Amino acid sequence: MIPLNALPLLLLMACATPLWAQAPSPPPGSAVLAGDRAQLATCLREGRAAAPSCIGMIAVACVRATGVDQRAAELGCARREEAVWRERLLLALRLKGRSLDAGQRNRVVALQVAWESFVAQKCAFYGTTQREGWQLGRQAGCELREVANRAIELEASLPQAQPRQPQAPPRIIR
Repeated sequence: MIPLNALPLLLLMACATPLWAQAPSPPPGSAVLAGDRAQLATCLREGRAAAPSCIGMIAVACVRATGVDQRAAELGCARREEAVWRERLLLALRLKGRSLDAGQRNRVVALQVAWESFVAQKCAFYGTTQREGWQLGRQAGCELREVANRAIELEASLPQAQPRQPQAPPRIIR
């Protein structure tokens, strides 16, 4: 998993290859599980109002499944879910970039870099306020919530596709 404080540099490098031009890919070193992606997509299909309730569902189930030492599992489980949300976040950024001119795209990238920096600092501080042994897991949970909320925010700002209506009723040709 890429440390959150390295993401601003990665986003700046992404400017060389436009955010809107590529298919989404998870950060290097993180494997997005297809089952996690499907579970989250199913939850999100309930609508935008239900989206915040989807945050943490994968991580919480993962921690509960580990058994006794939940502190050790918090970090890995939070990173596992964050990878799915980050994939959605990157896709939303790319889709957003398609409708913007070059100047606006640069501003969106600068805003995202600033946001990544803010989240890194906020969650690092939050982690230091936790009890011994819980810091890393709680910091990862903070980062998960922030990335998920940002993905939801960006997805909500995307134009919704209108369903296409057929121009003429289908004909059966014999």
